[in-house]
Amino acid sequence: MSEFCQGCASPAIDLWLLSTDIETATQQAFEACLSPAEQAQLQRIHRPAVQGQFLASRGCLRHLLSRYTGQAPAALTFVYGAKGKPELSPAANSAGVVPKFNLSHSGQRLLVAISTTADVRAIGVDIEALGPVKCLSGLCHRYLTVAEAETVLALPHPQADHRFLRYWTGKEACLKSLGIGIADSMQALELRLETLDLTSVPASVNVITAPRLDHPGQLYQWQLEPGYMGAIAVQAPHIEPEHLHLLPMTPAAVLAGDWPN
Repeated sequence: MSEFCQGCASPAIDLWLLSTDIETATQQAFEACLSPAEQAQLQRIHRPAVQGQFLASRGCLRHLLSRYTGQAPAALTFVYGAKGKPELSPAANSAGVVPKFNLSHSGQRLLVAISTTADVRAIGVDIEALGPVKCLSGLCHRYLTVAEAETVLALPHPQADHRFLRYWTGKEACLKSLGIGIADSMQALELRLETLDLTSVPASVNVITAPRLDHPGQLYQWQLEPGYMGAIAVQAPHIEPEHLHLLPMTPAAVLAGDWPN
């Protein structure tokens, strides 16, 4: 468990960190809980690695949300926003608050954020595997503001790659919390990074938005584990780092319901 959530008695948001490498038996169980539309989507994927990633994402999400709603994983139904952001159907939890959630995957990891706190209106998350960024200069000029791009391109590698990924993860989390498209809106946000290096403790990031965008809420970034960077944007009155509860698990443990205390 990450150091920042120790002693956190009632976290507002659970962040499940999972591997996308799943065994055959777990894959079969996950496939059995998919909706007909999801099964059709799976069949359209021809690369085994991408199929496994899709099964891990959808299977883990359904079994995790089942824990919060009391419904069977296969019984959960989703609705989708204009840009494809999924949400649970309002009927998913008639006994209480319908959980808010968001997910992201990169490399061999999947990050799923879930909250049943009534004050949490929306969540956006992003995870990125650290490594060299191809076409760095072009990506900076396309997706970053002038000030952000200048900051990145003034750094040597690998610091420049890591700084670009900080901007990218933060912006993606913010835009996902707003439920809007990523490619056309990246430059409508500017992030003010106060810390040079990320640690396992979430660092708050100030977000400046263009007039055409709503504010995405509070943004935090941190190192989820060696080699992976994460970001979460939360639309809520006030979220402190101790309200973020990081829970590393395996897909097999999710399937078995072997939940941490």
